[in-house]
Amino acid sequence: MDVERLTHPEIRSLRADALGRGDAACAAELAAVLAERERRSHTGEMLDIYDDSLRPLGVRERGLVHLEGDWHRSLHCWLVSPARRSLIVQRRAAAKATYPLALDTSVAGHYRAGEGVAQGCREAEEELGLRVDPQRLVPLGRVVDAARHGFLIDREVADVFLYATDVAPEALRPDPAEVAEVLEAPLEPLLALFRGETGDAPAIAWAVSHPARQTRVRVEEFTVHLDRYYPRVVFQALRLADGLPPLFL
Repeated sequence: MDVERLTHPEIRSLRADALGRGDAACAAELAAVLAERERRSHTGEMLDIYDDSLRPLGVRERGLVHLEGDWHRSLHCWLVSPARRSLIVQRRAAAKATYPLALDTSVAGHYRAGEGVAQGCREAEEELGLRVDPQRLVPLGRVVDAARHGFLIDREVADVFLYATDVAPEALRPDPAEVAEVLEAPLEPLLALFRGETGDAPAIAWAVSHPARQTRVRVEEFTVHLDRYYPRVVFQALRLADGLPPLFL
C-alpha cells in the first residue's frame, strides 16, 4: 500500500479499520504518518473554512485545510493592459506544492481568516510588487475548483476580478519563492488558444534576473480549472480592453 499517496481522510479510515481488527501496530504507524504530515505542513496561517453550501464552519490552519480538504476562499486577479491589449500570467515557482511551474492567474492567493477582497489584494504586492487599488477591481463572479494533488485535497471558491493597468511587465518585481517568471500575451491569440482554434499563442516572458524572451504558450501548461474558466476570463478581458462592461455569463 502506497500510504504516501493516500489522503488524510483515507488514512483515518484505514486506521479505524486497523483498530477495529485489533492491529495496534498498523494503527500506530498510520497515526504517525498523519502526525508527520501535519508537522510538515504547518504554516501558522489561518483560513476560514466552509461547508458545501459555503456556510462558515470556523477557522483552521492552512496546512490542515489542504490535508483535510476543507472548502476555503481565495482571490484571482487578472492584470489586463487595455493599451497593449494583453494579459499578464505568471508561471508558478518550481517549489510550489501544487502545479509547480504551471501557468496561472496573474495574481492569486487565499483570504486569511476574517479577510475580504480589500485585504486579499495584498497578494499582488507580495507576488509581483504591484499595489492594486481594490476600488478599481472589475468583478467577474466566482469560480469553484476541487482537485487532488497526491495526498493534498484543494477545495476552493475564488472571487475573480480583472484589473486594468498599463504597468510594464519588466517593471514588476516577482517574488522568486512564488513566481518563476511573468508572461504577457496578446488577448486575441490567447482567446483563440483557449477556444481550441490554435495549438499555441505568442507571449513574452520575464524571469527574475533574466532578459525578456519570446515564447509560445500551450493550454496544457496552465493550471486546471472547471467550466471553461480561461476562455471566459480572456473574453471578458477583451471587453475591458474595448471599454465595455463585463457580461455575467
